[in-house]
Amino acid sequence: MNLSQVILKPILTEKTVKGTPHGKYSFIVNEDATKIDVKIALKTLYGANVVKVNILKGQPKTKLGRGRKLVTKRTETRKAIVTLKKGEKLDLSKPKAKK
Repeated sequence: MNLSQVILKPILTEKTVKGTPHGKYSFIVNEDATKIDVKIALKTLYGANVVKVNILKGQPKTKLGRGRKLVTKRTETRKAIVTLKKGEKLDLSKPKAKK
């Protein structure tokens, strides 16, 4: 798998931003990505030393629309919570330049 396709986008919510002082960052990753793929992708794209990777799989959810007639589904997501080496920070706005 191409490393640029492993990490789709960072998750920047109020809950995930609280973990950044502790070195924890959250990303939406590809469905086929493994923990090792995520670790290697962060090392090459951001130059980060990853200690631990946890992957969560979000179930698709069904919502009823107006008048309970319309049914829309939220897509299935896969999140990775990454713990960096103590004292390291990650700048999500500036990925490392590709060679």
